[in-house]
Amino acid sequence: MAARLPYLDRAQVGPEVQSVFDTLQQASGRVLNFYRLMAHHARSVAPFLVWYPQLREGSLDLKLRYLAYVRASQLNRCGYCVTHNGAAARRVGVGREQLDALPDFEESPLFSDLERLVLRYAEAMTVRVQVEPDLVETLRKHLDPEALVQLTLSIAAANFTNRFNEALGTEIESR
Repeated sequence: MAARLPYLDRAQVGPEVQSVFDTLQQASGRVLNFYRLMAHHARSVAPFLVWYPQLREGSLDLKLRYLAYVRASQLNRCGYCVTHNGAAARRVGVGREQLDALPDFEESPLFSDLERLVLRYAEAMTVRVQVEPDLVETLRKHLDPEALVQLTLSIAAANFTNRFNEALGTEIESR
């Protein structure tokens, strides 16, 4: 699928977004297509980039965060987010085998009980939106309030980025 809007380059955006693009370019050597599309609504780019990285900071184990993010992205069929967050998951120590087994996490011996709870939560938030109180109570036995909120925000962010990328046809970067 081709992007439904043109990807904006540095020369096509105002100074505020140029500054953000420069920061992204310096940090990772590229500006992701996600941000190049978001730049059509310039006032969202900088605030999003202030908020979004904060979701990686807190008491939640990053492996749990990325397992939940990738699972939500799989359920939403967002290849862009599966690709980028799968790579991030690998960087924090999630094995390729676990990522490949995510669709079958309930039966797979590769997942701990806590990982299964987190993945059930991701599925409930993504597919049903409403989450059973018992699932939240069980998670509270394993995660402190900060970690539970960080997990909830991360899954909500996954659903946001999935929907944004799928609606606008964001393509994986060529380099």
